[in-house]
Amino acid sequence: MSRVFDETAAGSHRSKSSFSLNLHAPRKRRGLGDAKHLIGRDVGNDAPRRRIPVWLIPGVAVGLVFAALAITHVRVELIDQGYKRYSAVERLQALEEEQRILTARVAELRDPTRLATLAQKMGLSRPDRVIALAPPGDELRP
Repeated sequence: MSRVFDETAAGSHRSKSSFSLNLHAPRKRRGLGDAKHLIGRDVGNDAPRRRIPVWLIPGVAVGLVFAALAITHVRVELIDQGYKRYSAVERLQALEEEQRILTARVAELRDPTRLATLAQKMGLSRPDRVIALAPPGDELRP
């Protein structure tokens, strides 16, 4: 408290009566000996601060909203395509299984021993001779 009183009584360098606003006066450079002005200051951030234009903030906000919507749309499309692919793979597997079953059934129906047994049951016999008929316009070879 006494120190504050001493500075004000002795006339500190910033008294109210001697303060004036002089914008064109050169700035006083302080040397290393007068380093009290650096105490408690972040000397790394002495660069002048730039202000962001007010009109830029809503534009950036709208841009971020559109970007978020686009990302969401792409993710939903990817999920939808994944479900479609999964159902197509399931359908393909079902059709391949059906094809295997039908191929086995055709092979079973064309089996020569089965056909011979079926022919005997129906009363058919092996032919004694084979007659080849040619389509009209073709000559038969002897």
